Amino acid sequence: MEKRWKKGLPAAVVAVGIIGALIPGTAAAATAKPAGISWSECKPGSVEQCGKLTVPLDWSKPGGAKIDIAVARVPAKDQAHKLGSLMFNPGGPGGPGAEAFAQGAADEFFAEYRDRYDLVSFDPRGSGGSSKLDCGPILRPGVPVFPKNKAEYDAMVASSRATGEQCLAQHGELMRNLDTRTAARDMEAFRAALGDDKLNYLGVSYGSYLGTTYAQLFPQRVGRMVLDGILDHAQGPTRLMLAEAKEMEKSFDKFAEWCDTDSNCALHGQDVRALWDKVVAKADKTPLPVPDHAPVAGDTMRVSLPSLLPRVDRAADVWGAFAQGLALAAKGDGSLFAEITYMGDPGTEYAAVSCMDFPGQLTGYADAKARIALAKKIAPRVGAAVEGWAITAACAGWPIKPSNPWQPTPVKGIPPILITSTTTDGSTPLSQAKGLARQIEGSHLLVANAYGHTAFFNANCAQAAMASYLIDGQLPPKRSTCG
Repeated sequence: MEKRWKKGLPAAVVAVGIIGALIPGTAAAATAKPAGISWSECKPGSVEQCGKLTVPLDWSKPGGAKIDIAVARVPAKDQAHKLGSLMFNPGGPGGPGAEAFAQGAADEFFAEYRDRYDLVSFDPRGSGGSSKLDCGPILRPGVPVFPKNKAEYDAMVASSRATGEQCLAQHGELMRNLDTRTAARDMEAFRAALGDDKLNYLGVSYGSYLGTTYAQLFPQRVGRMVLDGILDHAQGPTRLMLAEAKEMEKSFDKFAEWCDTDSNCALHGQDVRALWDKVVAKADKTPLPVPDHAPVAGDTMRVSLPSLLPRVDRAADVWGAFAQGLALAAKGDGSLFAEITYMGDPGTEYAAVSCMDFPGQLTGYADAKARIALAKKIAPRVGAAVEGWAITAACAGWPIKPSNPWQPTPVKGIPPILITSTTTDGSTPLSQAKGLARQIEGSHLLVANAYGHTAFFNANCAQAAMASYLIDGQLPPKRSTCG
């Protein structure tokens, strides 16, 4: 789960992780008669095809108002022997998968699947080409993220409420129909419109929770499914934050060790840990200037860590950019941290979905203070500068009641599926993959001895296992490791 990738990084991993408020197992999931999709070239002469899928705005009112979902398809090269469609979700919440495929991500990251599958994806409602939200930043610059007193806490809550109220005024009922159960129903309509009997699916980061939710609502439609970089909805906000803090501290240490040993690091030969502490402390007192941008304060730098530390080896050189940005910051230029940070990030859909599914559940300043202190105890350098706390801060005063709050997602009655994780993942720790594997009956858990967020982007052995399963139907043993 991550709201990470911005300027200059691959569209395929744009992310960083809706309403069917049914209690799991109490009723059948709502469906609607699928509308056909009229496909056309995403751009002249391209193999990628784009289209629109029309779905109900509110799935409890299938005959009511409608919205369009942007979808994309890359047809299998071997149509005579294809296995159907393989649907991909890149995470988020709000990762625009159709947009990524339209820009060529299929050939970049899915070459092994191009012969046997029509590769398909969509921009979840509220993102990309699907009724995009534009209500202001996730965390507003200048507003406290780690409140040190009640006044700062009240300011954080007020900022969250203002963002939510602005979104409600602009987007009305769409804002009330953005939770993951609704997105799963949109996926089911997409499957039906494609004419596939079963859904074959690969979801990474937040996409793992979207896939879990789909499997819970539509078990009879699950085909081959890979859930990678797991977000376990049973965790709750405090457990998630602390698990991330523990792993993120390890990630910072690995980044520092890389700089110690690799001359390609712009900080090679320096004490990276001490430099980070010094620069952030300086920015706390005097925000760093940035050309044509607001100055960068210490909190802005802190909430860049969830985007910069969980390295993704199949993506851009994020660690290299982090090192260069910190070197510039030490000279007084905060440009990198103005570009890659949760502070001021315009992706409102990330907050809008998160507040419906992953509410912070803060009870007041004393609660916030205690959680921040716990994180600092577990992770002395990183502290609460993790995605779980960023969501809690962004949702602190959200004016819409969560429609799908934290709860287990038990899944039964589906074929065996594959759950994957790396051993060290600062965004979605391994503990979450183990927790989800216990909730999905018959699932197979593969742990790759690798560092980074998701096995799909960081572990060759896991990539091979995914391909063996999705193409040949061969699953690894139920509890196995590789690499």
